[in-house]
Amino acid sequence: MFTNQKLIRPTFAYARRISPTYFHSSIVRRSGQILECNNSTFNKMVIEAKEPVIVDFYADWCGPCKALTPILEQVVKENKKINLVKLNTDDNPDLAKKYKITSLPTVHAFHNGKSINHFIGVKPPGEIKAFVENAASLANE
Repeated sequence: MFTNQKLIRPTFAYARRISPTYFHSSIVRRSGQILECNNSTFNKMVIEAKEPVIVDFYADWCGPCKALTPILEQVVKENKKINLVKLNTDDNPDLAKKYKITSLPTVHAFHNGKSINHFIGVKPPGEIKAFVENAASLANE
């Protein structure tokens, strides 16, 4: 490097401001009651969970998944008895195969390690709220 040149380093603060927010990621992260999981964390977060868990099987390219997620997240945030776990089926095909996920989005309610109820596709907010409340009612048992 020449002595009269300045080293210019890009600042990532600017890049973060203009970059698009990613809709989903496969990184395990905790943000209240909404969790993201993968093959290695699914058993601990869903199967071994003491409280009921709703699992959203999605893909990044899926338009209906993008429409369902904000509604589902809002309903789960309002209900403190249940957690939402998101699972990207493209990154975790073994789990998608195990739970016979053939259409997206597919949402399962788990309790005591077993799927107790599910629905496929985007539903009206009232139906989603009833689904979540039904699964959350099992928390008291």
